[in-house]
Amino acid sequence: MTEGMEEAYRKTVLCEISHQEHVNRLLPIKVKGKGLINRTAPKQIKDDASVCSSDLDNKQSAEDIFDDKPNEQQVVSLAEILLKRDEEIREKQFFIGTTCAAILENPEARIENIGVLLDLLNEVNRDGSINFLPVRKTAMISLVEVFKDIVPEYRIGIVDKEHQKLKKDTLARVNFENKLLTYYKQLLKHIEGITSKYTKKLLRSEKQSVETRQLLEMAVQCMCDLVLAHPYFNYSPNLVQVLVLMLNNTKETIRKMVHTCFSVLFKTDARLDLTQHTVRHINMLIKKKQRNVFPEMISCLKNLQIHRINMNDDKLLEVKKQKLEKQKSYVINMSRKERKRKKKLQELEKDIFETKAEESKQIVRRKLTEISKLTFMIYFKILKCYPDSKVLSATLEGLSKFAHTINIDFFADLVELLNNLLENVELGYREQLHCIQTVFIILSGQGEVLNIDPARFYSHFYKNLLYVNAGKNHDDMQTIIKTLDVILFKRRRNVTYHRYVSFVKRLATLCLQVLPNGCLGLISLIRSCMHMNQQLDILLDSEAVVGSGKFDPFTDEPEFANANCTALFESSCLVRHYHPLIRKMVMNVLKGSDSVPINSGRTL
Repeated sequence: MTEGMEEAYRKTVLCEISHQEHVNRLLPIKVKGKGLINRTAPKQIKDDASVCSSDLDNKQSAEDIFDDKPNEQQVVSLAEILLKRDEEIREKQFFIGTTCAAILENPEARIENIGVLLDLLNEVNRDGSINFLPVRKTAMISLVEVFKDIVPEYRIGIVDKEHQKLKKDTLARVNFENKLLTYYKQLLKHIEGITSKYTKKLLRSEKQSVETRQLLEMAVQCMCDLVLAHPYFNYSPNLVQVLVLMLNNTKETIRKMVHTCFSVLFKTDARLDLTQHTVRHINMLIKKKQRNVFPEMISCLKNLQIHRINMNDDKLLEVKKQKLEKQKSYVINMSRKERKRKKKLQELEKDIFETKAEESKQIVRRKLTEISKLTFMIYFKILKCYPDSKVLSATLEGLSKFAHTINIDFFADLVELLNNLLENVELGYREQLHCIQTVFIILSGQGEVLNIDPARFYSHFYKNLLYVNAGKNHDDMQTIIKTLDVILFKRRRNVTYHRYVSFVKRLATLCLQVLPNGCLGLISLIRSCMHMNQQLDILLDSEAVVGSGKFDPFTDEPEFANANCTALFESSCLVRHYHPLIRKMVMNVLKGSDSVPINSGRTL
């Protein structure tokens, strides 16, 4: 009895187990009067093939997870990676080129495409991938060239479209200009971000990557191009402020780029507003950095148009007088009615022209005066406070160029300051030359009325002449020849005979140690001196003895060198010079000929 019940229970359990393999148990439900009722649902039986394939896939995935060996088909070589990178770069560069061409064809209709190019300036693309450096550089250069073509020559102003009625064409133009200005501002912000990133790393003494340095050079060049292409457009003063900081950069290539940009800007700026803004910020930076500035910061000021401030009004009046005389003779030959009508018309036009010309002249003169004040403030501050700085040579060079525009009231103080520099400060050879040149330029112009004895400067210059040679300092020959022109010709009446002879003798000695172009310049000076002063012929006679004493070539005082007791023995070497034109020039000097060899200036 018991065994039968156990057997029946075992069969029931086995049946339920076999049935459960093909069904899914569901949640039970509660029915009123019946209690809980269990529920089941049949399973979806897959085909044997699908089951086998799923088992194989699971097995293969498990093997891939636990297998340490990589699959040989998924390995990519370095050459393939570089090839794919180059292909992607070429595709994006081609896209940049076609987009720029489309913008230039119709800027007003396709101005929105500039936003696509601006996205390519970022380090990371919108999809999260890295943007390659060549693509960013190409996009930056292309955007600058596009803006150089489509940016107008005038400054874009603000137009109130809500309270002001505009025509359809005018409204379209205003919308285009606003979008253009927005994109232009975005480009400048990106470029400024590159420079600020570099500056922050430099202040923290962090190592600069090659990518950062290349982007910085590209950004500075782009800013220079934009300033020179459109100096009167919006945000040009902002660009100049950044470039002034880059002018004091530690990298020489960047300083040269900005120096070239400012030199061209100073020469070509007609309105002078941007020039004044630039000089003001240079002055502020020098006050902040004091002596810690590079020579390029000062040397770019040589290209300023300060020389225009000294306008020759007498010549202008003479030209105006000649024109009026011609008009007078023409009016005399006309009939009475024609003369009356012509007279009224001329008076009207004359008033209009003089009014406009006078206003324009006054504006230019006022701006040039402000620029000159800032420039000389920079020069004098360096001379007084930082005479031992590395920018002294550039300061003296600029001062010698604009010395004729300085107020005569400051001449005596400036000459005394330069003399103190020569005597008390250990100046280099080039700095001494520029000091002497500045003094003689001052004394040859308005400074002639001053009671200043330049004998000490003659001695300094006479001593420094022999330091020039055919080596690294031969470029100073231009400064020397300009100074000699002032001493021996413009101020020849203030030079004594003994001093004059000593300088001519020293020039002949200098001819033996300079290059042919410098030698020709010196021989030309000697020849001109011989023609202007007949007493110098004694130097051509090697047998005559004039005066007492003996020539001392090593003295620093030209007044006491006794050069009249010697001759130009250097000519015996110069007539055998390897350069044929020098031989001809020396023979002309010895013969006293007035002629100069034809095409002498084209030979070198």
